Amino acid sequence: MTTMNDLPHYTDDPLVDLKAHRLLLDLDPVASAQAGRDLKSGTCSCSGMTATPPWDDHAVFEQFDAHMVDVQVYAHEAVAEALEQARRQERQGVIERWNATVPVGTPVRYWTGGRRGEGKQSRTRTAAHLLEGHTPVVWVEGEGICIVLTRVQPIDAEGPQ
Repeated sequence: MTTMNDLPHYTDDPLVDLKAHRLLLDLDPVASAQAGRDLKSGTCSCSGMTATPPWDDHAVFEQFDAHMVDVQVYAHEAVAEALEQARRQERQGVIERWNATVPVGTPVRYWTGGRRGEGKQSRTRTAAHLLEGHTPVVWVEGEGICIVLTRVQPIDAEGPQ
């Protein structure tokens, strides 16, 4: 979750559309006359900020700043969600391509650690799938753990998958 401590001031944030968010001030003559000073009600041009009661400028600016922090956090969360969705689609594409070209039982070379040396030989015993929703893996015969697809290569293939 994004917090305002993780972000620049909203006026310096490229994800915040400052043209869509303008503070609109409206002088309240009745409240101003009763208070003996100018009191204004404030709203945002996006219509997403509830109008403030008649306040002095400082209080209205504080309310607008709080609204803009909410706008900023929402913008960052939307971008983060879009990126995660793209990553999920990419991982799913990796699995679909693997399963379309490497049927269960295919002879493979695999590495359980870093991809160094000649690796081990076996056969796939499952189709590829996502482990914990984020890592494309496959199970091979003779191993008690699944293997990350980047460490598995069909033996008949001309290179890594």
